[in-house]
Amino acid sequence: MDRDSNYTHFAILILLLVISVNLLIIDLKIFSPAADLRLSESKTEAAPEQNRIGIFDPKQQNISCPSDCLSSIKSATESLVLRTGNPPITAENNYQPQTTKEYFIPLGTGTTSKNSWDNLIATETVIDTSVYGTIKEAYFIAGLKNPTGNGQVEAQIYNVTDKNPVWGSHVIMNGPTEQTITSGKIGLANGGKLYRVQLKSSIGYEVNLENARIRILAY
Repeated sequence: MDRDSNYTHFAILILLLVISVNLLIIDLKIFSPAADLRLSESKTEAAPEQNRIGIFDPKQQNISCPSDCLSSIKSATESLVLRTGNPPITAENNYQPQTTKEYFIPLGTGTTSKNSWDNLIATETVIDTSVYGTIKEAYFIAGLKNPTGNGQVEAQIYNVTDKNPVWGSHVIMNGPTEQTITSGKIGLANGGKLYRVQLKSSIGYEVNLENARIRILAY
């Protein structure tokens, strides 16, 4: 009986010894510097390129901006321009208003006592409308005198080239002895034409024309 008990004790001791040796080996493998180095190397091994996050490689990136992206950029740019007060340049911004120019063409003076149209040769003037650009308006201005105050004084411009009075140029002074009268809009013929002033006194008394002229507004 004592012999069996000793054998059992010996077997237990052997088992404990084996367990202790195994634990020692495990501890050496786990906690030794070489094991730490291997473990560190295994943890820091480079990850595959495709699994990396946050690394920008321009060679592997296909950088492009689709149409939606371009539209967004354009909208943002336009809003920025509006905020800064610099409107985009358009054809309307290049529009320049037309400036009206004023011209006076002197015709001269004359006298008559006829009660029909008298041609005042001294007032003859050649007018070429093309010289003045686009004529917007034209007027006949006549300084009329009736020293006696009898009857009325009439004047008009006559187109010698085309042999007709200039439309709208007829003016009449009735009552005052002296007056400068401006006609309504007159129609000058296109191109170069010879014009003269015609004057008459309704009852044959002497009347005068002074400082007759044509006013042209053009652009």
